Amino acid sequence: MALPNGIFSSAKKAWLAVIAYTLFLYTTLSVAYDVFIFLANLVGGDVVSERMNLLFMLAGTALLLFFIFRLPRTLGRVVGFALIVVAVAMTLYGLEIPAKRFHFFQYAPATVMVFDALRFTLKDRWHYAGTLALVALIGLGDETIQWILPTRHFGFLDILVNTEAGLLTLVFIRFVSGEENYPWGSRRRTSNPEPGN
Repeated sequence: MALPNGIFSSAKKAWLAVIAYTLFLYTTLSVAYDVFIFLANLVGGDVVSERMNLLFMLAGTALLLFFIFRLPRTLGRVVGFALIVVAVAMTLYGLEIPAKRFHFFQYAPATVMVFDALRFTLKDRWHYAGTLALVALIGLGDETIQWILPTRHFGFLDILVNTEAGLLTLVFIRFVSGEENYPWGSRRRTSNPEPGN
């Protein structure tokens, strides 16, 4: 069954958003890295790394509050949310170059946009598989452009991080938020009071 609710009202608007966001990623990838290097030289790499970790903590706190106040809380959803947090934390710990951590912030929104665009044509598991494949393809395009640029290089690890960001975003949609609550949280209404009360 196709998802009835989404961010965009039509497939055309959704695909235009995907294209615009992808172009934004591709055209700013050199600038984003230069900004990171500038900040690292200005205040030190360790300070930039700490600030990025703080940014992840703020984003995680915002998602946790969204989960608490907008989504039904069941054991399965809590476990799903906890597994996402553990996966992100382990990845951040393993990434030695702090700039690579920013890929989560780039590719989680890309995943949501692609997911929303594909909801008009794909259903069930094909919706998720198609979204993950397209996000991985966008990440491959990102790295291919960097391979062409003389000051950058192709990074297979970056493709994996981009794809992981997509996978964890899809896990959040499917197992934490739930399709019935996509895209902005629970639509359950409070039950009407019984007659006579």
